Amino acid sequence: MRWLIHNLHLKLLSFALAVLAWAWMVGEQDLTATVQVSLQYRRIPPDLEISSDLPERVTLEIAGPSGKLTLFGQEHPPVVLDLGGVASPGERTLNIDNSNVRLPTGVRLLRAIPSQVRLLFETRAVREIPVKLRYAGPPPTGYRIVRAELRPEVLRVVGPQSRVTPLDSAETDPVDLTGVFDSKEFRVNAFVEDERVRFESSPLVVVKVFLERSGQPEVK
Repeated sequence: MRWLIHNLHLKLLSFALAVLAWAWMVGEQDLTATVQVSLQYRRIPPDLEISSDLPERVTLEIAGPSGKLTLFGQEHPPVVLDLGGVASPGERTLNIDNSNVRLPTGVRLLRAIPSQVRLLFETRAVREIPVKLRYAGPPPTGYRIVRAELRPEVLRVVGPQSRVTPLDSAETDPVDLTGVFDSKEFRVNAFVEDERVRFESSPLVVVKVFLERSGQPEVK
């Protein structure tokens, strides 16, 4: 019996706290909340590209104890869609449900908005396209452009086949010739309009522009 009464006041306090915690959990109100979380993708097939728009966020309607909902709202774990099962080009519809939504214990997923994502997969294409030099304006008054050298002159782009095939060139950022009276070297980036197309390596282009006074014979 001595062990029962040893530190009796501490044991009674621990018991009271446990009862209070249990009562709080049992009595905690079950609520519904809506949260926005990021949408991520994994295991994209190496020989395919997604040519459709990629949704970046999804709205989740969830229910559970208010304390758990508050905690989930602070952490916002992403919804991850697994693309490992896609093996060929075409449209694929992916569901957003309990299999890819991570929720705390005691929290339920009522619905996702959208509940499905449809993606269009295409064969990955790689192609070399020429770099087109773009000027911000004309050379200084009384001067003309003799020639311009670009390094590299072509860049490799990668993307969905239907997006890569129509491309005929990449453009540089505008080169400003203000204050240039002889020659000058610029370092600029190349750019393609289609956001689904990217450069295989760095888009940096070194441009050297040569100017001379108007009326002088052109240097070949």
